[in-house]
Amino acid sequence: MTLYVGLNLVSVLIPLIFSFHPRIAFTKEWRFVFPAIGLTAFGYLLWDILVTAYGHWSFNPTYAGKAILIGLPMGEVLFFFCIPYACLFVYHIFRKFLRERILPVPLVLFWGMVATLLLAGVLNRNRGYTLLALLSCAAFLIFALKVKPSLLQSSHTWAYFLFSFVAFLIVNGILTGLPVVLYNPRAILGYRVFTIPVEDFFYNFSFLGFNLLLYRLFAKED
Repeated sequence: MTLYVGLNLVSVLIPLIFSFHPRIAFTKEWRFVFPAIGLTAFGYLLWDILVTAYGHWSFNPTYAGKAILIGLPMGEVLFFFCIPYACLFVYHIFRKFLRERILPVPLVLFWGMVATLLLAGVLNRNRGYTLLALLSCAAFLIFALKVKPSLLQSSHTWAYFLFSFVAFLIVNGILTGLPVVLYNPRAILGYRVFTIPVEDFFYNFSFLGFNLLLYRLFAKED
């Protein structure tokens, strides 16, 4: 087992075990969770396959291994399923045990964020990963504003993102610190938080955002 595979399995193990706990009963959500994860994974795996082939990033065989599935290391493929499952499990815990608050954030603020992201993307159109990461965030916000704007004003949503980003700092810190993932300097801005390229924060936000949004849409909840 490679380090990358191990990180994914460790991340999902406890959420998977406690999914069966009767007070949590996350298994009842699987009929919504798995389609959301699967659909999001399809899009992001396609992105990953294409940009890996194009050279936006590559993988260190010392930690990612040499076994390749659909052009990617097994750990990279597992990432798109294990990490969102763990995060959606925590979101379910928040909804089940924490009171939701509707945040007084005007939706026009999010439209302003969309405009800023699109402008930043245009200004960085020659940096492949920067451009795609910014556009993915804009796409998530536009989709959310169009189909479920209430999600962006829910305290549960931002608790989910806060938890996810704390976990992201740990996991991605390992991936970029060893490193497991190697970034093409021509595809990124070059700014990092510790060892993590800033683009990864936008990528993570959109990826986990789409997982959450689709989960809530499939559940057909207000």
